[in-house]
Amino acid sequence: MEHLAAEIIVIGNGAAGLRAAIAAREAGRDVLVLAKAPQGKGTSTLLSGGGFSTSGQGFSRADHRAATLAAGRGLNQLELVEILIDETPARLEELIAWGLKASVEPGHLLAQGRPPAWGEEILRCLLARAEELGVRFLSGLMVWRLVLDQGRAGLLVYSWVRRNWLVLTARAVVLATGGASALYRRHDNPQRMLGEGYGLALEAGARLKGMEFAQFYPLTLAEPGRPTLLVPPSLELSGRIINSQGQDIHDKYGLTERPASLKARDRLSQALFREAEEGRETFLDLRGATKEAWCSNYLAASMWEVLTQKLDALERPLRVQPAAHFSMGGLDVDAWGQSSVPGLFACGESAGGLHGANRLGGNALSETIVFGARTGQAASAWAESNPGPPSPAWTGELAGQVPEPTAGGSPRGAAELRHRLREMMWRDGGIRRDRAGLERALAELAGFKEEAAGLGLDLPERVRDVLELRLALITAGLILQAALRREESRGAHFRKDFPEQDDARWRGHWLVGLDGHGREEWSFEPLPPAPA
Repeated sequence: MEHLAAEIIVIGNGAAGLRAAIAAREAGRDVLVLAKAPQGKGTSTLLSGGGFSTSGQGFSRADHRAATLAAGRGLNQLELVEILIDETPARLEELIAWGLKASVEPGHLLAQGRPPAWGEEILRCLLARAEELGVRFLSGLMVWRLVLDQGRAGLLVYSWVRRNWLVLTARAVVLATGGASALYRRHDNPQRMLGEGYGLALEAGARLKGMEFAQFYPLTLAEPGRPTLLVPPSLELSGRIINSQGQDIHDKYGLTERPASLKARDRLSQALFREAEEGRETFLDLRGATKEAWCSNYLAASMWEVLTQKLDALERPLRVQPAAHFSMGGLDVDAWGQSSVPGLFACGESAGGLHGANRLGGNALSETIVFGARTGQAASAWAESNPGPPSPAWTGELAGQVPEPTAGGSPRGAAELRHRLREMMWRDGGIRRDRAGLERALAELAGFKEEAAGLGLDLPERVRDVLELRLALITAGLILQAALRREESRGAHFRKDFPEQDDARWRGHWLVGLDGHGREEWSFEPLPPAPA
């Protein structure tokens, strides 16, 4: 079996992973970036709106802090918030110096990409910098096992390009695999964004937090035969959101924040999902919009032709529905991205804590560059203090964990099971939850795991899909279990049977890890009372 080594391995080549790799390489480390797809493709960064939240242009640091905390509903990890507010401006200046093409507006810097790949310009900038520094890349693979022990790290990796297994070793590992939004039927993430990084980390011994908090972006196109395309928040200001009876959604649900798709994504998503539950379609009516108001910022202007010429947005209302968009939960990390497992670091959507119960629009990309840089620096320092290479015996033990190439199941088994998983998560584990639905989903999930265990690994093209699915099922279980345990509604987590926020009982975090027997162990960590 082929064995590759590096000082630091970064799993994921979105903005967070690339920024971590750049920081580690700048510190003199040998860095290898692993990814499913090459050149940043298949990442949430590529399909993001391209907007970074930051102070400036009349939007102060105090304004940024207040908006972040208001969105997080009392659960933000405060130290991480302060770091984000303080360090984002300097990190954005670095991107501009590296050649990022962007425009500035109050509270945001907007990369000048093109729909739906607005983040393409961010990736171009970061990839150019990483390649200039000599960061190494390996794509067309997935990580199946991750082991960290006494200053050494080992990864068991399947390459569907080479159609073989690899053993990779390093001194430190940075997990930047993105979120889990593609676990849901409606989502605006890459199709393989199934959250397997969380399952991988759990099995490696890491502790995770806040897994119940899955954010849904409220305004995505739901036109028949059209892709799930994000509608820029500013267009909400140019029109009205209505239901099929002509009722104004803002008025009906008391949504005073504008735009709600930026400042109250949780409540607007819940409102639109409830309309669908009760049999009403929802629309964004832009018939009264002027081109001047519409094109007031780069993101919205980039959608002018798509929405007006191809979808007749000035002639008829556009169908919109929420879509899974972002994962607030993730690995429990400190201010430098260090997880509960020495030598394992996490950044971007792989890390939890910063956003609390809900995320302010634009903070996701700011998080990638701020905490990507810090995590890369910390991983570099760890690697320097742990220089010992793994022994051949230890590497051989890892190689012995390659799954047996057994036969079983239909050729379409993994795809069919993934489809059923998404339907179940959308119905019972998504925007509006209750005990009966969550318990039904967990029972269904147990059956899915049995089916996935019986799917064959006899053909190379099936190995990736089946192993990816097995890790995704672990993550789906974490989301459902955390949602069942939190008996309140807060931010992106809404329980129909517990519709109110309950600070007396639930102002804190659900954490999960594995006990000494490999079983999930849950604990609740209350936060001190909020200051008056």
